Amino acid sequence: MNTAQGASITHGVFAGRTFLCFAWLFTALVLGALLANAPALAATPPDESELRTRFQEAWRAAGRGPRARFEELGPSLQGYVLYPYWQYEDYRHRRGEVAPATMAAFLEAHEDWAFTRGLRLAWLRTLGRKARWQALLEYGEGVDNTEVRCYHARARLATGDTDGLLAEAQSLWTVGHSQPDACDPLFKWMTDQGGVTPERAWERIRLAMVAGNPRLTLYLARFLSPADREWLDRWQRFDQDRYRSLDRAVTWHDSDMTRMIAASSLRRLARIDASRALALYPSLSGHFGWDDQTRGELAREVALWSAVDLDEEALAFIREVPPRYRNDQLHEWWARAALAQGEWEQVLEAIDGLDGEAADDVRWRYWKARALLATGRAEEGKAALETLATGTNYHGFLAADALRQPYTICAREPVVSEADITTLAGTPRFHRALELHRAGLDNWAAAEWTGAARSLPQDELKVAAGLARREGWYDRAIFALGDSGELSYYEWRFPVLHEASIMDAAGSLDLDPAWVLGIMRSESAMMEHARSSAGALGLMQVLPSTAKTLASKHGMSYSSSSQLLQGDFNIRFGTVYLRELLDEYAQNPVLVSGAYNAGPNAVDRWLGSRPLDEAAQWIETLPYYETRDYIPRVLTFTTLYDWRLGNPVRRISSRMPGIESGTMEADPHAAVVCRPSPVEAVPDEVAASGP
Repeated sequence: MNTAQGASITHGVFAGRTFLCFAWLFTALVLGALLANAPALAATPPDESELRTRFQEAWRAAGRGPRARFEELGPSLQGYVLYPYWQYEDYRHRRGEVAPATMAAFLEAHEDWAFTRGLRLAWLRTLGRKARWQALLEYGEGVDNTEVRCYHARARLATGDTDGLLAEAQSLWTVGHSQPDACDPLFKWMTDQGGVTPERAWERIRLAMVAGNPRLTLYLARFLSPADREWLDRWQRFDQDRYRSLDRAVTWHDSDMTRMIAASSLRRLARIDASRALALYPSLSGHFGWDDQTRGELAREVALWSAVDLDEEALAFIREVPPRYRNDQLHEWWARAALAQGEWEQVLEAIDGLDGEAADDVRWRYWKARALLATGRAEEGKAALETLATGTNYHGFLAADALRQPYTICAREPVVSEADITTLAGTPRFHRALELHRAGLDNWAAAEWTGAARSLPQDELKVAAGLARREGWYDRAIFALGDSGELSYYEWRFPVLHEASIMDAAGSLDLDPAWVLGIMRSESAMMEHARSSAGALGLMQVLPSTAKTLASKHGMSYSSSSQLLQGDFNIRFGTVYLRELLDEYAQNPVLVSGAYNAGPNAVDRWLGSRPLDEAAQWIETLPYYETRDYIPRVLTFTTLYDWRLGNPVRRISSRMPGIESGTMEADPHAAVVCRPSPVEAVPDEVAASGP
């Protein structure tokens, strides 16, 4: 081997070794880096529970600060089912800064989310306040919100698009109440265009007076002539006097304006003092040349409110209302007024005048059966009661009591598979509703659930009920079953919760535990964190003011309204209040249930104005539709909780003593059977009619 070849070989070997050395070093460095970062690379993404915790922290930061923490947590929530709620809160907070196309795209992408309508309205109102007219024209058309409609109209005005705008402005203006300030520039333009004629001003005055907003007419007076203002002044004085001097209207000349004032005033008087309206109707009707429709509608209005007041003259006057102007509402109150006076023939006449759906209501079928019995048609009346007595509802139980028959309670075992429940839980709308519930955002959770349930076919609602029950979300289960038609799933519809606390309170306060559960189920549908629009809280819907009073009187510990959202604490206060009401109302569950719902003052007033001996009649004639349905609901639920608790089932009438006599049903217990029933259990939300 020559020197040159040896040098070449030596160089090649050296170069190869050098390459291998560098390659090994590079590999070692890469492997070292990989090994150093191995925990980070191998880490699994956060699970839903961890993401929920981050989301809750971000939501709290958005509400109470620091806002920077909210923004910091956002990127880590991408991919989480509730990330759009983080985006919603971000966009809500920055809605005046977000590019309109970005906001519109977000709203469109989340069209079926609970926050969308509210965010859209808030965004459009902000665009209006900032006079961003082009964006409003593009995204605000057709939105059913008065303020947004006014802003959209102003956007059209600002861009010169006035075709048909005057009619839109007049439509917004001609209402019986004040409109948002955002409408004022539009209304000024409308006025400048001559869009407010005296006739239109009088129409708005009429709407305002009928709606009970006389202060608005002070503003509207500027659109009237001096002569017309005198008539408006007269009308305003009538209203201030609560229409006591309306009889003076018979001295007025008969014109379109005076006819309108007299008719509108009579409508208001009927609601304030039905007896006086009833007395004035003949003379006013004889004096003014009202057309047939106005006269018929006025007669119906006066007849209705006189029946609600149980005026002794109501029955005779109702017959004077032309049949074509009698509606179901009037017929129902005709039946109640006749019931109060013991005029059973008129009860029949009134019920027979109801339309098909109303006539088939179990309420009126029961009272028709009673009327048939009272008018000597015993065979028909008994047959009607026989049919009703198979129903698992208030009137069915009353019918069974009248016939001394057993109660029909046919419970069905829920037929819902876990697989179907799990599948439903994984659908997007239910998934986010459940996750909001777990995150403690109860109002948003309920709104999402409602939307999700509304989209289901009726036969799938029982699966939704099973899902809610598995989640411990009892009110959603109850509502879903009520809408599903599966009303015999009594174990699900009437859960026994907080049993130890209820039994302890019932024992110490001498209360019927089934009745406590019936009240609780009626008040909150067993939702521990329930909040009413009136501020009542928790399972038994206790007002903080009531809790404070009870704490002071009975030495109970109470420091914050948040305590009422704790089940056991709420039960303690609710049952003490029930005990107080029982002592006040002679141990009468009917009166106590009414007072719990409407307040003691209302019950005292009703006892003075409608002192009937029979509890069922007294309940049926109550003027508050909510309480008229609430008391039967409580009594029905109490009966079913008797059964759920495994107690002997008390007859519903044994909890309904005579309002004056205080007598109790002689045979307090009913046997329970299961037999085919043509009348199923009534839904929890009882449809009601009447003022």
